[in-house]
Amino acid sequence: QFKYFENMAAVPVYFGYDRVIEERSYLKELSGAPKIQENTAEIIKSTKILRKRYGRVYINIGEPIIMKDYLAAQDKSMEQMTMDERQSLYRKIGYEVVLEINKVSVVTPFALVASGLLSHDRRGISHDELSGILNEFYEYLDTRQVKFAATFAHRDKAIADALNIFDSTDIISKIEADEEEEEMPEVVYSLADTKRLNLEYYKNNILHFFMSICFIATSMVKNPEDVMSRAKIMGDYKFLKWLLWNEFIFDESRDDAEEVDDVLAYLHTRSMIVTTEREGEVWIEVKSKGGARLKPFAGLVHNYLVSCWIVIRSLVYLRKKPLTQKEWLAKIRPLGERMFSKGEILRAEALSQANYQNAIKFLEGAELIISQAKEEKGGKREVTYSLTDNRAQLEVLRRR
Repeated sequence: QFKYFENMAAVPVYFGYDRVIEERSYLKELSGAPKIQENTAEIIKSTKILRKRYGRVYINIGEPIIMKDYLAAQDKSMEQMTMDERQSLYRKIGYEVVLEINKVSVVTPFALVASGLLSHDRRGISHDELSGILNEFYEYLDTRQVKFAATFAHRDKAIADALNIFDSTDIISKIEADEEEEEMPEVVYSLADTKRLNLEYYKNNILHFFMSICFIATSMVKNPEDVMSRAKIMGDYKFLKWLLWNEFIFDESRDDAEEVDDVLAYLHTRSMIVTTEREGEVWIEVKSKGGARLKPFAGLVHNYLVSCWIVIRSLVYLRKKPLTQKEWLAKIRPLGERMFSKGEILRAEALSQANYQNAIKFLEGAELIISQAKEEKGGKREVTYSLTDNRAQLEVLRRR
């Protein structure tokens, strides 16, 4: 029964878009609405869609995974594997296909601009400051030798076009000062809280390229001192990777220490840090301007950390009684909205059901909650969550 599987090849194919037609339905899904089944007829009926310009479509083909060779490299043949072992193998193959797709994905001007606009939690940013952030992002991506859209051959024009389209579609507002009223007139881009999720999709298309530097920048900007040991950075990196394991695809062929050292070397060449050695230990000093330039990198993953924090706060509901995932999410969503309304959290994109669900997976994997499946009427299985007795580790996580 596995002979046909052995003759197959998994071919990673990347499809990327400047703008997506399903932007509105994507936002509804993030807020907790069920996914609506796609219907080609409905799209054809929507003549407004056909009149709009959505930019380019990008298609790249990754390195094929030849199943015969892949299976031969496993410890057991598929015939010898148990059902659980085969399921694990299928997940591993899927993971590696997505990793290959990530490697051939394309950085578009829309994705880069969206990343810059979401790298901070303020409602507005000047054109000059945004340009500085986008230049930092571009330089880092260039050193990673990622694929850029052809329009980046004229980078300033590509970025300006993306900003103009975001402005014309009311995702951002472009505010220009009156030259007579301002001694130093500047252009400011305003981003309403309700529009941040519109940009989150585009940011997420390229976020995997930034993972290493995001984790290290987070470690540095959250450290109370300007000087920290490499060991501290390494510990923070491993913690953040563990925490967000369900959110991102990590290249397991690369060692964590190798990833950290590559980023530290890059930051050193960009004059953001100074590295010294004392008593056999490497110490990192973040320069004054270096900290400001690192903050946007840390800001790219901040909403994911906030989503985790909301779910950790919601564990109080499990103290009373076990809850199904549906019941628990029904309590997490209003909790996040209240925290946002009170200003405890500042990023609307953190109020994402997808993020909440991945945080729940993390807590289960960390053995801070346990799940039990029970069969309901009609053969439907419902998962119920309850707290474990591992309160000490939970408190460590809360403080971290």
